[in-house]
Amino acid sequence: MIDLFLVREATSEDEETVKNMVRRSGLEVDLLPDIESFLIAETEAKELFGVIGLEKYGRSGLLRALVLNSAESTSERLLRFFDQVIAYAKKCSLDELYLTSNEESFFFQVFGFSTISREELSVDIKQNRLFSGDASNRVIMRRQLNF
Repeated sequence: MIDLFLVREATSEDEETVKNMVRRSGLEVDLLPDIESFLIAETEAKELFGVIGLEKYGRSGLLRALVLNSAESTSERLLRFFDQVIAYAKKCSLDELYLTSNEESFFFQVFGFSTISREELSVDIKQNRLFSGDASNRVIMRRQLNF
């Protein structure tokens, strides 16, 4: 049996649900992007199992706050969710995706992300407040979407 789920753009009606999910994960909610920047993954029964922010800066995208509901998430769902996030970014005509985290992740490497230096950030992405302070301890990863 195929495990069906929907990935959709968040609306203002989803804001509290998304913030609560992010808050429960231990991430800071004060610096989250606008709710309209989020994608939501939910089951056929409308049970939320994942969220991720995708901020657009010109032809570049910045992934933010990937959070999964462990009770509803499986590794298969995570892989399919992230595949759909990348497909969505391509549909939005983005040329590249960036993300930043506290440590390098093999998971993101599987999806074609590689670690880059801060100097390699696109001019548009450098405008994000994540990169305005001292982020020297953070890992920055990039994936080219269009070759």
